[in-house]
Amino acid sequence: MVVPPKGVTLDMACRCCGGRNVELVIDLGDQPHCNRLVRPDLPPGAEPHYPLRVGFCRDCTMVQIDHTIPKESMFSDYPYVSGTTKTLPAHFLATSRRIAATYGVKAGDLVVDIGSNDGTWLKQWAFSGARVLGVEAAGNVAKLAQEAGVPTWNRFFNAACCADILKEYGPAKIVTAAGVFFHLEELHSVVEGIAALLDSDGVFVVQAIYLGGMVENIAFDQVYHEHLCYYTLRSLSALLERHGLEVFEAILVDIHGGSIEAHVCRTGTRPIGDSVRAMRAAETGKGLGGIETYRDFAARVLDLRTRLVAMLEGYRNAGRSVWAYGAPAKGATLLNSFGIGPDLVQKAVEKNPMKVGLAIPGMRIPIEAEDGERPDAYLVLAWNFIEEFLAKEQAYLAGGGELIVPIPKVTIYGKDPA
Repeated sequence: MVVPPKGVTLDMACRCCGGRNVELVIDLGDQPHCNRLVRPDLPPGAEPHYPLRVGFCRDCTMVQIDHTIPKESMFSDYPYVSGTTKTLPAHFLATSRRIAATYGVKAGDLVVDIGSNDGTWLKQWAFSGARVLGVEAAGNVAKLAQEAGVPTWNRFFNAACCADILKEYGPAKIVTAAGVFFHLEELHSVVEGIAALLDSDGVFVVQAIYLGGMVENIAFDQVYHEHLCYYTLRSLSALLERHGLEVFEAILVDIHGGSIEAHVCRTGTRPIGDSVRAMRAAETGKGLGGIETYRDFAARVLDLRTRLVAMLEGYRNAGRSVWAYGAPAKGATLLNSFGIGPDLVQKAVEKNPMKVGLAIPGMRIPIEAEDGERPDAYLVLAWNFIEEFLAKEQAYLAGGGELIVPIPKVTIYGKDPA
């Protein structure tokens, strides 16, 4: 992992504007695909590694990675399931009720969810009587949704897919995308399709990890090969406006460590709300449109590495065990970027059966099922769900256990302050 000197340009066309003025901000080195978990007995280094470099477009301000692993390789089979935690279903239900009340969603209206996973969000629309349709590329999780009774197409969402939806279902009152809009290899085809699919008064509601929050929280672990783009309101608007769409409301929501929720319509069809003007002003004040902000972010990542590795070495040298609490995709970025392997974190424990028995790629930390045994401390890789975990682990913490949270700053819960 290195912070390059100023002025190093990536050999790429910007994913948003097509310009070639994308400056390298941080190079996290060659890393394996984070969600392609491996067999523990796979020979060392056998999994493919790909460059993981972050750049800033000086023309449109889009922050992005330069290397693309083909979507068919990353998403046709997928180990992440939205319904694993309690947090996401509750969040999606509250969001659905708010959207329905705001835009008058009624029985029979069509709601389409992009990258619908196991149908967790679409299930939360049951109260409205709306027709729902999920579009999910991963066959294994699309099947879970279908078996749960959620209408789901197993295909990639793009302009051609939207044309087929229009033929079979008609236009959509609401199109949603949560935790998926930064995954899109066919970015412009997707936005073109959304513009065509929306009804005349339709609204596209997108929730995406907010770049401003990533910078503030030093959440560099949100960078991985599945996440091609990292949005501010300014860069998201630059993309949408190329396809006749505009953001008319924008808020920040407390999910995944801080996400932007943008409400999007056809250009000129709704008044632009004060929330948009306020967020634009806030982004300007925080320097989110300038590269110096991202250079400073990269330097803070290096400092975080020094502090976290030193702490874990202290546990090891004291003979204390540390396990990973979960094996999320972001955890692979943190572990591989910082060189944290089984010598510092002996295993990861998971309740997702699709991950148990495999190992985190690169660092090869084995993943086991949660059982009665406990370590001295857990490294919480899914730090964005820490409030849920703290409530769940009250007895463990009271008994002397510790939760090490690496982001936004290294914090130990349960540690005796003396």
